[in-house]
Amino acid sequence: MIEIRSLIARLRRTLKDEDENSFTDDELLDYISDAITFVRRLIIPLNPEYIAVSVAKGTLAGGENEVKLSASLQQVVDVRVNGVKIRRDNISAVCNTEETGEIKRYCLLNRKRVLFFPVPQDSCSYEIIGIKQQPELTLADSTPYGNDIDPLIFEYVVIRAGMGDMFQMSQEMSIMTNIADQVNAIVRSTNESEDNFVEGY
Repeated sequence: MIEIRSLIARLRRTLKDEDENSFTDDELLDYISDAITFVRRLIIPLNPEYIAVSVAKGTLAGGENEVKLSASLQQVVDVRVNGVKIRRDNISAVCNTEETGEIKRYCLLNRKRVLFFPVPQDSCSYEIIGIKQQPELTLADSTPYGNDIDPLIFEYVVIRAGMGDMFQMSQEMSIMTNIADQVNAIVRSTNESEDNFVEGY
């Protein structure tokens, strides 16, 4: 992670814009935000756990089956009840929403409400892991990813800032593809489960 103000200062040095004649802070902030969105869109289908967090954790009392989240989610990654993974379903596929028993599935409504079915008869623990919606970036923020991704965000912004030079467009697009490939490699490398390896004899 790097502070946005520090990143902008580095960008200005690279872009030869220390006098702030070419770009305002808001323009560079928009480019940085676009870079973060670009990387995020690459990460989610490859390895959502890379940016997933625990968004809710607690105990459901017997007879209760709803958890209201503090903020809407972009994606649910994993839901556990008493430590056991349960599957997601559509509310329209739940034949009897008043059936009681051991929880087998959950439904996500409006990205902010999680309903568990069947309705538990006894209290049980739960944890919901997901990806929050991307907040609006400000100058007081820091980049949301690790130090391995920050140089790629930097490269993206430098490229976007130079997009006005049409003679360099093909070279810039080639570098953009290179950035996507690097993000792909970094994110995939953090998703190596031991189950993916075959033990030797």
